[in-house]
Amino acid sequence: MQSSEYEGEQLIDDMRTVSVEANKSSARASSLLRLSGLGRLSRANGLRLKNGDVIVAINGEIFNGNENDFNEALTLEDVDARTLVTISRGTVLFDVLTAGPLGGEYEFAEPELANDITQAFQTYQVDAIDRYEPFEVMRKINRECLVFSAVPIQLPYVFPAVWLLQNRIWEPMFAVIAAYALAIVVHPLLFALIYVLTCVYFGRGQVGILRSYGLFHEHTLWLCVAARSIEQAQAICRQIDPRCKFRFSHVGPPAPPEANDEDEASN
Repeated sequence: MQSSEYEGEQLIDDMRTVSVEANKSSARASSLLRLSGLGRLSRANGLRLKNGDVIVAINGEIFNGNENDFNEALTLEDVDARTLVTISRGTVLFDVLTAGPLGGEYEFAEPELANDITQAFQTYQVDAIDRYEPFEVMRKINRECLVFSAVPIQLPYVFPAVWLLQNRIWEPMFAVIAAYALAIVVHPLLFALIYVLTCVYFGRGQVGILRSYGLFHEHTLWLCVAARSIEQAQAICRQIDPRCKFRFSHVGPPAPPEANDEDEASN
């Protein structure tokens, strides 16, 4: 009789243990991953993500898995394929495009934080991935930002000087115009040769040239975002740093310095 009672109590204890573990697993599954460590060579670092950024969704679907599930979801067989990952930084939601796992280390965010972010995501619009393009944002110490698409365009392949003028890359533009003028004086065939070479050079290297020109003028890479337009990319930057300013602003003037002194150190 005692043996039966003991077995009954042991079964109840086992059921309670299973129930507690199930509740823990359920609570953890409903949470969100938060970036807790950046590898120096990781994609997360290359995309300028920060410790504390929360992984919200993958291709528009909220993600509640663990780190292994996250890496598996971002591992694609097609080398040209991209995944749209929605990130929460503070109260700001934005997207990044990645061609594979982000790397880094992760932990589970607090349930309250995960719940707040999940509710905010309900009103966040995510379109088809083919409507997004990657934008890079380079920023100076005075918060002046240079925003450009990392997708090459056709203009520098045809009119390099016009592309340089459009992006206000003054020094190379004057050098190119001077080379054109000198070549056409020497011989029309020399002009044609130099024109073709400049078209190929600026066409193939346009993204790298924009980055190099930004570094030349003391800009450093600050943020990488996936957006449907440069206006949306600037709007995301302005949400993260209300005092940032742009060469070609589509979002109006920045906030006055007095209103955001607290953000200066964190951004």
